[in-house]
Amino acid sequence: MHEYAQKLNLPMPEGYADVATVEELDFSKLPETVVIKPNNLANNECVMLFRNGIEVFTGDAVPISERQEYVRATFAKSAKVNKQTRILAEEYIQDYDPAYSVPRDFKVFVAGGKGHVIQVVDRVGPKPEWSHRYYNRDWVAYGDFQGSNRFGKEIPKPPHFDELMYYADKIAADIGCFMRLDFYITQTRVVFGEFTSYPNAGKRFTELGSAVMCDLMDRYPDTV
Repeated sequence: MHEYAQKLNLPMPEGYADVATVEELDFSKLPETVVIKPNNLANNECVMLFRNGIEVFTGDAVPISERQEYVRATFAKSAKVNKQTRILAEEYIQDYDPAYSVPRDFKVFVAGGKGHVIQVVDRVGPKPEWSHRYYNRDWVAYGDFQGSNRFGKEIPKPPHFDELMYYADKIAADIGCFMRLDFYITQTRVVFGEFTSYPNAGKRFTELGSAVMCDLMDRYPDTV
């Protein structure tokens, strides 16, 4: 993905490490504020956000001297970690609204060479309190679209929205297929996160969500 992102000149988080084992992570040389995550899991599993001596998702106090063991224990708890799993350390992105300690995801569903639907995911607080809301390209909010998270409140169109759609459209035109593209938005820029080829494993979309997604795939069949 990094090679592809560089080819398209996409803005990415700064990468600090890409290693095969926890032992290869030298936390004394990493920033105090840093994200540690696996390269091949889903649903935020084994993603850790370290900031001000705290792992943000759990609220656990984890000083730098204890981070390696904390990361090792977290990965050991997952049944989905395998021999192919690599461990990434990268820049901690700050949401454009500093009230969000965990940056919101702005996930753009693309088809036919452009972005059509934007999902905003709020992961602040315990997982049962995470919420999401879907919008169309004109930033008109949909009703209940998917049942995976709580139905989130409507928010104003974010800053840098035109930049978000520019990058979504740029990628969409290049890949020629249905895809979800995950971004963050800071106070100064849009940051590309990852590709998701099988969003939510196709599960728990409401009748409205299923109709919108199926219509996109029917109207804009993949060209690759």
